[in-house]
Amino acid sequence: MKRQNGRHSKRRLRQHIDELASLTKNLAPDAEIIDILIPGYEELDAWIDIVVPDAKEEKVSEALSQRRYEIFSEDDLFIGLGITERSQYQARHAQEKTAV
Repeated sequence: MKRQNGRHSKRRLRQHIDELASLTKNLAPDAEIIDILIPGYEELDAWIDIVVPDAKEEKVSEALSQRRYEIFSEDDLFIGLGITERSQYQARHAQEKTAV
């Protein structure tokens, strides 16, 4: 199924986002979905920001990237992923707080 307009594609996009979130939680139960943007940046259909426990980034990233590729191949939906280790996420936010 290639790019479709309207409700069907939005419903399908939401299903895929939910699937990616569920896959994330299965791989790393302590992971957090920080933000979901629909539409995503520029030409992305959606963007998902995820924070994972340290040392889980590679495992989660590989699995989600594979599924994201399959989603693009099947439904022509392009979902971007921002996967960050918790320590990096916390350091970035601590730095932002001190800069204010």
